[in-house]
Amino acid sequence: MQRPSFTSFAALLALVISLANAFNQTGHAQGVPQAVTGSAFTYQGRLDNNGAPANGAYDFEFALFDSATVGNQLGATVALNGVNVVNGVFTVQLDFGNPFWQQQTYLEVRVRQSGGGSFTTLTPRQILTAAPVARSLPGVYVDQANQFVGIGRSTQIVGREVFGINADFGADDVNYGGMYVNTVAARGLPFYGYATNGGFRAWTTYNPNPNNEASPDLNNGAWELYTASAAASRPLLQVRPGSVAQPLSANGLVKAGAFVNCSLSTPSISRSFVNIVTPSPAAPPAVTVTWNSTLDACVIDFGFNITSRYYVATANAANPRVVVCAYASPTSLYCKRFQLDGTRENGNISVLIY
Repeated sequence: MQRPSFTSFAALLALVISLANAFNQTGHAQGVPQAVTGSAFTYQGRLDNNGAPANGAYDFEFALFDSATVGNQLGATVALNGVNVVNGVFTVQLDFGNPFWQQQTYLEVRVRQSGGGSFTTLTPRQILTAAPVARSLPGVYVDQANQFVGIGRSTQIVGREVFGINADFGADDVNYGGMYVNTVAARGLPFYGYATNGGFRAWTTYNPNPNNEASPDLNNGAWELYTASAAASRPLLQVRPGSVAQPLSANGLVKAGAFVNCSLSTPSISRSFVNIVTPSPAAPPAVTVTWNSTLDACVIDFGFNITSRYYVATANAANPRVVVCAYASPTSLYCKRFQLDGTRENGNISVLIY
């Protein structure tokens, strides 16, 4: 290496980059927990002061560039003050956060005696070459130019794909090929999101406890769809086991339904459902029915405000019948079943809330 031509310092830098802290090592015994790795690496150099090995405390600045000369700086400058140099040798830990190993990177070093004077830039910049272990992630392919990361494959299915997984189990294998998002906490919320220009627009998540229960069944949660325009506590769509729900103000899905025996003696519900996303995490309400002697009608309560929704009521009968309903309260309808001559009668009716 050619000796730099400046008077304050003469530097002969022997660069040793250790990536053992930045990448998982191979050959560890199975079952032994591995320490969490980071982006720091070890830099060791030799510093001469006016032709002799330097000794004492020195201040250093380290910066990454994309070119051996001029170029653009990558990331922030790392400043280390009071570094002890012994017989010209010093060792420091550098952490630039994202180490930019996917492109050719050069390290610029600036130095001064601790506490005074201006920094002298040592030349030339040092090229950083990743150790072989940095490339030992089996099955992972990175195409920096095309912004594509593949696992098990190195080509994009379509030109705009940025991440892909290949799972080839064979033609006769019934296993699923794909990816899981595994969270540490049992109630963690894995998600898929969409954003533009740094701002989120929409995302989906699996909510293992949509009813906010003390001891939820984590296997019977709900998939939920959100957008930035919706309240954080109110998904636009919620898929529970056996049902698909929307907020009360949304259109498109039937909100509730009931098959009712509208009988003077013992009104009852054969089957019913409520498919609304509640204002706060809770189970949807249940449908109930009672008889009102004053109205001479059965009263069907859906448990949520239905005054701004549409409803349809029909009779379940072999011969033509008429069903008439009206609001009994913000959450309920009173309904009567009639023969064609206007005589009220007991019998089954169906009511749907849209």
